[in-house]
Amino acid sequence: MSLLHFARLGGRIATLSGLGFNMVLSDRDIKEEIARGRIKIEPFDPTLVQPASVDLRLGKKFRVFTNTSDAFIDVRTDSPDLTKLVEIDELLPFVLEPGSFALASVYEKISLPDDIAGRLDGKSSLGRLGILVHATAGWVDPGYQGHLTMELSNAVNLPIILYYGMRIAQISFIRLTSPVENPYGSRILRSKYQGETEPTPSKYYQYFDKAALRSNAALRQWLKKGEFHGSVKLFAEALNVTLKTVENWFYREVEPNQANKLKIFQLTQLPQFRPKGWR
Repeated sequence: MSLLHFARLGGRIATLSGLGFNMVLSDRDIKEEIARGRIKIEPFDPTLVQPASVDLRLGKKFRVFTNTSDAFIDVRTDSPDLTKLVEIDELLPFVLEPGSFALASVYEKISLPDDIAGRLDGKSSLGRLGILVHATAGWVDPGYQGHLTMELSNAVNLPIILYYGMRIAQISFIRLTSPVENPYGSRILRSKYQGETEPTPSKYYQYFDKAALRSNAALRQWLKKGEFHGSVKLFAEALNVTLKTVENWFYREVEPNQANKLKIFQLTQLPQFRPKGWR
């Protein structure tokens, strides 16, 4: 008897936590979890329930990329001017141009318990028209609450018109082998998108240590204007530190250890590298 046949009880697949199973919820289980208030979809329309997912509708708000003055996007820094908020309504649609990319929110607010995760995917019929609803952000962690942000793109050579309230995506649900230790939104995780109500720009920059960024930026400016004329190699030799270590400070935002901070301070006198208690 196969594991799959062994797991079937009364026409439904049993949870075998001890064997490491997790499962995609059926329409019956989705409705039960919603009725119990564990999965929340607000507002909930029963006609949007599919065999193993729930269709989600397009909200009113989009973020479009408008910044053309910067030469590049630096993932280490906040870029509030990179996008602008655009709002549509029942009469004014959104035009997704060929090859373009935009952020958009789903109409429904989603809330998940600590033992169920979600998976956001596009509608097959829209995919056949060239609409992609996410680049990498298909996973929805247990504990998430908010209006999911989609990453819309147009893969064909014609503009595509999108309408407020149209079915734009679908979410499926996966029951975990056990409740998670730290649900999304927990203080320890510092979850960046919990409670979002509109399409939210990237907050990837929050992964970087801001103090280290400021210190290393000051060091770059000093090196550029100082006696080494921007040479990382000469700077490493003057500090008696390996070139790879110094390159990590400049190019990978690695923070120098205390011994190297002292060396940097003695050479540069930059206050950002002054050791604690140094006089």
